[in-house]
Amino acid sequence: MSFRRRRRDEDALDERYRLLVEEMPLALYVAALHQTSHALYVSPAIVDLLGYDLRRWRAKPALFEELVHPDDRERVLALVTAAKLSGEPYEAEYRMIHANGTVVWVHDQAVTVHDAQGRPLHWQGFLVDVTARKDAEARYRALVEQLPLITYVDSPEAAGTTSAYISPQVEAMLGYPLEDWRSDPHFFEKHLHPADSDRVMAEQQAARASGEPLQLEYRFIARDGSVVWLQDSFTIVRDEDGKPWYSQGFALDVTGRKAAEQDRELLLRQAQVQNEQLRRLDRMKDEFIALVSHELRTPLTSIRGYLELMIDDLERGEVTAEQQRDFLQVIDRNSDRLQRLVEDLLLAAQVEGGTLHLVRTTVDLGELVTDCVEASAPAAAAREIALGCSVDEAPSVSGDVRRLGQVVDNLLSNALKFTPPGGSVHVRASRRDSTAVLEVSDSGMGIPDEEQAALFGRFYRTEQAQHDAIPGVGLGLSITKSIVEAHGGRISFTSTAGAGTTFVVELPVQP
Repeated sequence: MSFRRRRRDEDALDERYRLLVEEMPLALYVAALHQTSHALYVSPAIVDLLGYDLRRWRAKPALFEELVHPDDRERVLALVTAAKLSGEPYEAEYRMIHANGTVVWVHDQAVTVHDAQGRPLHWQGFLVDVTARKDAEARYRALVEQLPLITYVDSPEAAGTTSAYISPQVEAMLGYPLEDWRSDPHFFEKHLHPADSDRVMAEQQAARASGEPLQLEYRFIARDGSVVWLQDSFTIVRDEDGKPWYSQGFALDVTGRKAAEQDRELLLRQAQVQNEQLRRLDRMKDEFIALVSHELRTPLTSIRGYLELMIDDLERGEVTAEQQRDFLQVIDRNSDRLQRLVEDLLLAAQVEGGTLHLVRTTVDLGELVTDCVEASAPAAAAREIALGCSVDEAPSVSGDVRRLGQVVDNLLSNALKFTPPGGSVHVRASRRDSTAVLEVSDSGMGIPDEEQAALFGRFYRTEQAQHDAIPGVGLGLSITKSIVEAHGGRISFTSTAGAGTTFVVELPVQP
C-alpha cells in the first residue's frame, strides 16, 4: 500500500471518528495532564450543554474552571488534580454555570490516556447533563423532608449500616444531627435498644437476603436518653434486570401509640385484678354470711333448746333448782357468745367506716392483763391447758380500758382455741424503754409460712381452723390490729408450724 493511500485511509478514519464523536449526546473533551484545567479539544455538544461556542473554548482553554459553580469549584478541582496525579479514573457530579446564567448539573467522567509504551498522553472524558435527574431528586428531597417521618435510602445488602440518604427529620425525632449518622457507619446498630437489637438486625438481614418487604417495630435510644418507639418499613427497589438496586424506607415515631397500648394493657390487667378481687370479695361475702349464720345459729339453737327443756320441766314440775341453774348457765354462756359476736361485727363496721371511738383513761397494763387471765382461767382449765401470767413492772398506758381488754381477750382466746389439751399459754406484760410490751405465747399448732401474710385480714381463717371447725368468723385479729394501731401502737407475731405462736403488742407508755 502506498503512503498516499494509507494517509487517505487514516484521514477517512479520523473523519468517521470525528463525526461519531460529534453526534454523541454528550460533551467529550481532551485536556492537558500538566494543568488542572486546560481543554485541548471539546466536542460541539458542549455548546448545547453550556451555551459557549467552540471559538470561545479554543480562545480560552481554561474556561472550564471559570464555569464550575463557585460552591463546587474547590472540591472539583481537587478531585481532578488528585486523579491526574494518581492516574486513577475520575468521576464526579457538580454544577456549572450556563452562558444564560442558569445552573446545569453535569456528571463528569475521565481517564488518563496512555500511548503504546504506557506513557501518559492526555486527560480524556465526557460531560453529561443530569440537571433533570438532580431536579427530580431535589423535588423528592423537598417532598420527603416535609413528611412527619424519617425517610432513608441505602444499599440493599448492608443491614444496620448508615443510609446513603437520611432525611433531616431524624434530628427532630431522635436528637442526633445528620453528621453523627454519616460519621459512623454502624451508628444505627449502636443506638438500638439492647432488648431489640438482635431481633432487628436478624430480621433486616433476612429481609435483604430474601428481597421481601419488611415492617417491624423497635425501640431506639434518643440523644437525651429517652426511648423512642419506631415503626420501620422498607422495600428493595430492583433495576430493569430484576437485580437489587437500592432499598428505601421510612420510620415513624409511634411512641405515643405504644404508650397508649401499654396504658390500655395496664388498665386491662387492673380491671382483671379488680374483677378477680370482686369475685373473691363476693365469695368472701357468701362465706361470711354462711359463717356468721352458723355462728349465730349455734348459740341460738342451744339457748332455745335449754329454754324449751326448762319450760317443759316446769310444766311437769320435774325440774330441780340445781338443774335450772345449770340450764341458765348454759343459756348465759351462749348469750355471751352471741353478744361478743355482734359486738365484733359492730366494731368491724366502725373500723371500716373510720368511726372507731376511744374513751381514753390511764390504764394499768399489769392489772388489765391479770384480770383477763383470771377470766380465762376456767376455759383453760376445761381444756387442760396450763395458763400462766407475769407482769414485771408493767407500766401504765393512755387508752380505752374496754378496747385494750378486748385486745388481751382476743389474743388469749385465740391462743386457747389453737392450743391442744396438755399445752400451755403464757401472758407477759413488761416495759422496754418508753414502750409497754404485751406478749401472748402458746405451744399450739402454729401458723404455716404461706398463711402468715394474710393473718390480720378481715374474715380470714387458716386452713387448719376451717378443717378442725374451730369457732370464729375471722374478725378477732383484724379488730385487735385496728385497736392497737388506734392507740398508736403496733402488733407483730412469730410462729412456727407445729411449735406455737407468740403475739407481741407494743404501746407507748403514758408520760
